[in-house]
Amino acid sequence: MNRREFAKTALWGAGGIALLDSPVSRAALAEFPGDPLQASRRGQAAALSVRVGKTVEITKSFCRCWFPTVHRFSNGDLMATMRMSPDEINPEGDFSAYCISKDQGTTWSRRYTMGAGANVDGAWSQNPRPDGSIWQLYGWTDARLTGDAQDLCLTLTQFSQSGMEIRQRRNVPLHMSEPVQMLQAELSDRRVQDGGLARVPSAMPWGPIIPSRHGGLIAPIYFKVERDPRYYRVALLRSDDNGKTWHEGSTIAAAERGIKLWPGMGHEGPGETGMARLADDRLFTIFRTGSDGFMGAAWSSDDGHNWTSSVQLPYKGVSPHVRHLSNGVLACSTGRPGPVVLMFSTDGTGETWSHITPIFTDRSTCYTDFVEFEPGKLFVVYDSTPYNWNAIPLTDHSSRNVIYGTFVDIEMN
Repeated sequence: MNRREFAKTALWGAGGIALLDSPVSRAALAEFPGDPLQASRRGQAAALSVRVGKTVEITKSFCRCWFPTVHRFSNGDLMATMRMSPDEINPEGDFSAYCISKDQGTTWSRRYTMGAGANVDGAWSQNPRPDGSIWQLYGWTDARLTGDAQDLCLTLTQFSQSGMEIRQRRNVPLHMSEPVQMLQAELSDRRVQDGGLARVPSAMPWGPIIPSRHGGLIAPIYFKVERDPRYYRVALLRSDDNGKTWHEGSTIAAAERGIKLWPGMGHEGPGETGMARLADDRLFTIFRTGSDGFMGAAWSSDDGHNWTSSVQLPYKGVSPHVRHLSNGVLACSTGRPGPVVLMFSTDGTGETWSHITPIFTDRSTCYTDFVEFEPGKLFVVYDSTPYNWNAIPLTDHSSRNVIYGTFVDIEMN
């Protein structure tokens, strides 16, 4: 999905969200306008100390250099990724890169360039695989090898040796439960096709790859269906053969006709999804509904086969990334409107959030990610984009798009 794309107001239900009559949602909407900073007093009594530390520059460029993610290898080395190309529906022109830190984020290597495999669009291993590698399911799926919009192909990239060894498969089968909408491939500036790829499936893995209870793998995906392409929906992908094949499993949140509107929902429907396994083994998800919409959340007690009716959170945000930390706290990075922030669920359930902490307040896409590199020590990555969504003009010889990382210490008192 183009990150600036807006659809229309969505309807929620059919196992997804039906929140008009939710007392929690009504109270949240009445009390908070959506900016996380304005909601920061909620639940602040919990004994959590959050200290924002130094900020380091990871990389900078006259190119786009935005939408970062960060990942920790089993030996402690960190990998920060970034997109170097425009935000457009053009997998043939994707240009991405990554940098490596061998000192827990203090200093960073040069950029190593890639196409598919290092983009924020995709699903990433939340923790290293048993062999120490980090996996990514590329965000753009492919229908050309199968010829239909239901049996698709994924690109699976495996990073090992601290990013110095890469294996990639571009024909990993993905079976969807029904045909998905096909999007017109186009450049962001010219709005025309730029190569041999004319149409792209609107099925985009996004979020973490985590182990299932029974030895498989699960990951979120958001997409539009062919029969009703008005709104995005979120489902859970499953692989029962160690990533060789994938299929759509359960629906986490879906937009359907005939359901009462959620007053605070965004124009896109459920999309970019963060997911974590809680201490009680439940799955928790938090997802974007649009740049102007309140985020939603849902839980599963049976490893993602069934999901609760989703609830509305009193915060707006994009690109939510969530992790269950070593001290039992649930942490989430997000932003827009307002700054890049971290927020915390101190009881580790995701039901209430507090200690909303601003990390970066200047111009940014507010696409973020973070890792816990030591117990209680977080490293948050984000971008600085001085011209917002536009390219840096050729006449400006000093400005850069920059990827930053900020250290944050948290402690339960």
